[in-house]
Amino acid sequence: MKNISPAILLNFHGKRNEDLETFIFKFEVLCRLYDYLHDAQKLKLFRATLKDLALKWFMSLGVHSITTRGQMKEAFLGKYRDYCMTSNLKDEVFKMTQKEDENLEDLVERFVYNVKREKMDNLDEETLKSLLLRAIKDEWIDLLNLTGKGDISQLPFADICDLCVHISRGKEQVKRPSLVKN
Repeated sequence: MKNISPAILLNFHGKRNEDLETFIFKFEVLCRLYDYLHDAQKLKLFRATLKDLALKWFMSLGVHSITTRGQMKEAFLGKYRDYCMTSNLKDEVFKMTQKEDENLEDLVERFVYNVKREKMDNLDEETLKSLLLRAIKDEWIDLLNLTGKGDISQLPFADICDLCVHISRGKEQVKRPSLVKN
């Protein structure tokens, strides 16, 4: 185990614009780089990275409430995951629109990816459906309505995804995105 210079030590303040996932990743890299491999070492170092509101939160947990790196990570993510997610990333799902040269299958794939990435896959089906349909260009909605033999907004989310893929591929067999729960 090597000593880490305070100049290269990461800092987490608990502000909304901080990237939580990147901080955790860089912290793990730093631990490996300096041979901080045991929970006790990582916990001690983790405390040193916290500043301002994050340090106040940590100090409020109590002395023996966190004893493993896993517990620390779980508590830390539980506290800051939703709060520190930048609004740009959250809003990306809500403001998605089909790109000029993007086919429907690629749009559905990007939509599902963004929903999963932002850990928003617990949204109800109606919300998912509404967000996806809002992202699709009007001319494609017309084609989907025509191909789907009616108002596709009445179809389940999974069927809308299947129809989008079907139109893009021009085939009968389609694979559903893994976000869709059967």
